Amino acid sequence: MSQQLSQFEPMYRYIEQKVQAGAWPSAVLGITDKEHSIDLRSYGIHDHGTNIDGTSTYPVFSITKPMFGLAIMQLWEQGLLHPSQLISELLPEFGEQGKDKLALWHLLTHTSGLDESYMARWAQGKLEADGMNHAKIFTSLVSSTLTAAPGMAVSYNNIAFTVLAEIIERVSGMTYEDYLKTHIFDPLGMKDTSFGEPGADQSRMAPIGSFEAIAGRMDQLMSAKLPFGGLISTADDLMIFAKAMLNETKYAEDKRLLQPLTFRQMVTPQTLHIDEVESDYGFVWKMPVRHKGYIERDIFGHNGIGGCMVWMYPKQGYAFVLMTAQLAKTVDNIHVHNVFASCLS
Repeated sequence: MSQQLSQFEPMYRYIEQKVQAGAWPSAVLGITDKEHSIDLRSYGIHDHGTNIDGTSTYPVFSITKPMFGLAIMQLWEQGLLHPSQLISELLPEFGEQGKDKLALWHLLTHTSGLDESYMARWAQGKLEADGMNHAKIFTSLVSSTLTAAPGMAVSYNNIAFTVLAEIIERVSGMTYEDYLKTHIFDPLGMKDTSFGEPGADQSRMAPIGSFEAIAGRMDQLMSAKLPFGGLISTADDLMIFAKAMLNETKYAEDKRLLQPLTFRQMVTPQTLHIDEVESDYGFVWKMPVRHKGYIERDIFGHNGIGGCMVWMYPKQGYAFVLMTAQLAKTVDNIHVHNVFASCLS
């Protein structure tokens, strides 16, 4: 075993033990540096008995969000919008009900104060089953009021990405689904990353540990193609993505998704002036620079509610991808980080 592989043995053991103990239904762990994939290990089996591997598909939920952040940054580079711009300039109908001071910056940093009660009502069965879709959520937001003044507090906000998706569509003239495919997934070669369809190849879908409230609605959630959590992907694809992020979005000679200056803005903490935050944020990226639980804090990445993670450690030049689908119990992301950090020299 090479020294580089043996370096990560504590991480491999940690993930394997979680699956063997039944805490997670399955897992795939991938580790990459700036130049090449170091290793990819899989744990568990599909419901039909075949082994989980790098091509197994998982709902990655909120790892969808950085894809939308990259899209907004691309439109910024093209001179079509900028973070200080008021949302009402881009979406005129959005300037009512006290939202006239809401700026793109607030959406990108989880400081918008947008009301998420529509989503809660759907989850409680108080709305029609098909109520969780982009058009209906956006319509509800237009008439909603804010729950807090923009920029005053960091509060993780899913529904802000519905507004970002609408902006992408109006500014680019493409559906957000087509935009991400054309400008992010296809250039990177992420051939198995897309918004979920109930009829997609179920033989490759990893088992999902769901709590009862969600178990019966997974098909509805995935078919809704939600901007804040609708993507399905594989470890193989997210390894490609992670390596590009380590290289400031460069994915081939003279080819990148963003210019370096733009990407550096995206991974610059934006919320350090706000007290009492659970996590700081760059533009969409989580950045735990003030979180006392992390051994290494100079990192950026994102998690999905089911336990999927993609995180970059730029100082050390490594990134890891973790795929699992445990909705019934929370995957302790901080412990995962600390085991990984302990492997780094």
